[in-house]
Amino acid sequence: MKKLLDQKPFCQFHSDEDKIPNSRTTLSVQQQRENATATYELDTERDKDAQAIFEKAQKINEELQGQADDKVYRGINNYAQYYKKRDTAAGNASSGLVRKGPMRAPANLRATVRWDYQPDICKDYKETGFCGFGDSCKFLHDRSDYKHGWQLEREELEGGGTKDGGDESDYEIHSDDELPFKCFICRESFTDPVVTKCKHYFCEKCALTNYKKSSRCYICNTQTSGVFNPAKELEAKMKRREEENSDDDDEDD
Repeated sequence: MKKLLDQKPFCQFHSDEDKIPNSRTTLSVQQQRENATATYELDTERDKDAQAIFEKAQKINEELQGQADDKVYRGINNYAQYYKKRDTAAGNASSGLVRKGPMRAPANLRATVRWDYQPDICKDYKETGFCGFGDSCKFLHDRSDYKHGWQLEREELEGGGTKDGGDESDYEIHSDDELPFKCFICRESFTDPVVTKCKHYFCEKCALTNYKKSSRCYICNTQTSGVFNPAKELEAKMKRREEENSDDDDEDD
């Protein structure tokens, strides 16, 4: 026991890796510092773009001004210019506003373009005006659509566009209008619409065809017991819409 106490404690050996600083950390910090002042390098090099060529030609013309022709060819971009623009203060400067060729893009701006091929719009709600998930649906409930260019031009000529004082409220869809505009089964406009006890709307033919397969609702799977009532509110809405469309057609004629 005495011999063990007299022994020296074990030495702690340090490897060479502990002495050398972490190269990865140093490299990452260095890259971050370089990226802070990075420039846009996808365009033509700044010493070879249109503005650099223009500045070089301008400098050569200033050196040869008032001298005799020495018969030396200096390139297609360095011909002698005998007419000097003096219309504006920047007319003869290499500002990129009055000369030919592409303008030099700013080097500190990086443009990002994203093409949204999947707009995440609820297909059921857009086509039929109803979604079984309701407010818990993760897709956007939007029924808006884009107009063609000729439609916008015609509205502006007729004075109905917003540019000539048109009312933007004409294009708004009120949130209290919860009635669908197409059948959820056939995805077409309603024909003799009926409503179930669970307040779901279908064409009469589609509802009866589905009832032969199952007595439950096509949307929420609730027992209908074969009860299909005429959808008077929806019929009134459809009639009102037809009258508005007929009035618009008469105005166009």
